[in-house]
Amino acid sequence: MSNSYIITGIDIGNSLVKTVVAELDRETLTPKILGVGVSESHGLRKGVVVDMGETIKDIGESVRKAETVSGVRIRRAYVSVNGLHIKSQLSRGVIAVSKADNEIAPHDLERVIDAASIVSLPANREVIHILPKNYLVDGQEYVKNPLGMKGVRLEAEVLIIDGLSPYIRNIAKCLNANDIEVAEFVFSPLAASYSVLDKSQKEHGVLSLDLGGGVSTLSFFHEGELAYASTIPLGSRHITNDLAVALRTSMDIAETVKLQHGCASLALQKNTVGHGRKDDIDLSDLIGEENFIIPRKNIAKVVEARVGEVFEMIQTEMKKIPHSGLIPAGVVITGGGAKLPGLGSFVKERLKLPVRVGIRYPFEGVADQVEDPALAVAAGLVLYGMEREFSKGRPFSAFNFVEYLNPVKKVFSWLKNFSP
Repeated sequence: MSNSYIITGIDIGNSLVKTVVAELDRETLTPKILGVGVSESHGLRKGVVVDMGETIKDIGESVRKAETVSGVRIRRAYVSVNGLHIKSQLSRGVIAVSKADNEIAPHDLERVIDAASIVSLPANREVIHILPKNYLVDGQEYVKNPLGMKGVRLEAEVLIIDGLSPYIRNIAKCLNANDIEVAEFVFSPLAASYSVLDKSQKEHGVLSLDLGGGVSTLSFFHEGELAYASTIPLGSRHITNDLAVALRTSMDIAETVKLQHGCASLALQKNTVGHGRKDDIDLSDLIGEENFIIPRKNIAKVVEARVGEVFEMIQTEMKKIPHSGLIPAGVVITGGGAKLPGLGSFVKERLKLPVRVGIRYPFEGVADQVEDPALAVAAGLVLYGMEREFSKGRPFSAFNFVEYLNPVKKVFSWLKNFSP
């Protein structure tokens, strides 16, 4: 029997489908990324399948690319789930400690989590995650791990994340049509946290912002746990769409213009022009029209209007976050929208917080590492799968997992050429 095990993560987004295949050695715990496959996504809107045929096709294309590079037949995967239909709620449960000597045992933790998980949901909704936040032992709050403690009364507070069953089942059906079994659905912000946030950030307070194609998701981590998550119905594709309308061109060309000539704000664009960039840009070759020359500021105005709208909604949601004034670790921005020029400076000025845009994933190896914020969820799904299947419940992020491997010179490999 082979000592290696294959783990796959599939992130089905509104713009792209990303598949990551990793190999984990059961004995040495040496993980290695074998392949990445990326394809365009045409069948989703705001995280919901609107065209089964297109979604099945797009997943198949992404999976085939990953299979070709990795040489692995993908049969099972951890899959992301996101969208406006995802909701979260806090719930509490209480039990009496069962042992005569009042020592809290593992089965007591299971019982109290079960008690806290009893909530009333409509028939068309299902639980995706039950995330323990903290425990109370005889009224003592903020106990992270009560195992082995003495007490009579044990309480637990959990965060329950649920979604609409038909939407989740539709995604499962699209994967099953490609002969892929869903190992587990994982809420996208939770998956991304495994690849882009370290233990210190999540402990002290950090806001993770995923700017996807059709939706944007903000999640707040505090005291090591996911404390709040919300999805807004705007994403980077809306910026591209505005440019396509303004330039009277296709979405593909508008996306290129956005990344090559766009800027998150007009003020930032003026500063860059003052440092040697031309006031006008010639898009004749790209657009396919003669003398198609426009002021650079016109593009910045279109982009700034939509980016400003997105962050107005984000700031409104931030007011609902518990401990919203305590975000010392700042903001980490991922997703395809994180590649917009000038976004980091714009967000730093707008939110008055330290900002990190994009991420160098903490995988080591002989291959060049990929710096693409769009891969945050897909990479996190693999790491989430590793924890679920091989750590026996011991929490870790990619960062402390790498720290564990470094002393014995373990090596991660990453694939460079993944673009569709």
